[in-house]
Amino acid sequence: MSIKQLIFVLSLFQSFNLNAKTVEASMDDLWSGLSHAANEAANIAVLDDVFHSTATIYGVRYQQQAANLRVLTRDEFLSSLAKVRDTGFYECEIARKIIQYDRFATVYSVVESRTDKAQTHPDFTGVNSVQLYKDDDRWRIVSLYYQVEHPSIPIESTLPKRDCK
Repeated sequence: MSIKQLIFVLSLFQSFNLNAKTVEASMDDLWSGLSHAANEAANIAVLDDVFHSTATIYGVRYQQQAANLRVLTRDEFLSSLAKVRDTGFYECEIARKIIQYDRFATVYSVVESRTDKAQTHPDFTGVNSVQLYKDDDRWRIVSLYYQVEHPSIPIESTLPKRDCK
C-alpha cells in the first residue's frame, strides 16, 4: 500500500468513533457512517461496527398515502447501503434524547436528510427510535426504527435543536 493510499484510508476513520465507549459516540457513528457524497456508498466498516450482529431495522415510509413497514436484518440493511449511489446522502441529527440504564440505552432522534450537504432545507425529515446494548466496552445498536415524516403530520420536538455540522 502506498503512502497516499494509507493516508486516504486513515482519513476515512478520523471522524468516526470506532469502538465507541459512549451511546453518544455510537449515535454519531451511525449518522456519519450513513452519510456519503455522490458516487460513493455508506461507510460499511463503521456501520458494521455500530450494529450488533443480531440487529433488526424497521422503517416506515408513506407510499400513495399508505404506511409501508419494511423490516430488515442487519446484513440486509448493510448490503443495501453498500451500493454506490449517484446522489449524495447526508444525515444531520437535529434532536436527541438518551435514556440509559446499565447496559441498555434507548435514543429518540430527529434527523434531517439531504442529497447535498450544503443545501439549506432537507429533502425529508425522519424520527428514529434506537435501542443499544453495551457489548463488552462498545455500545451497539440492537434495533433501529425509523419513520419518514408524512407531509400532513409534521414532526414536533420539544428537545433543543442541534446544529448540522
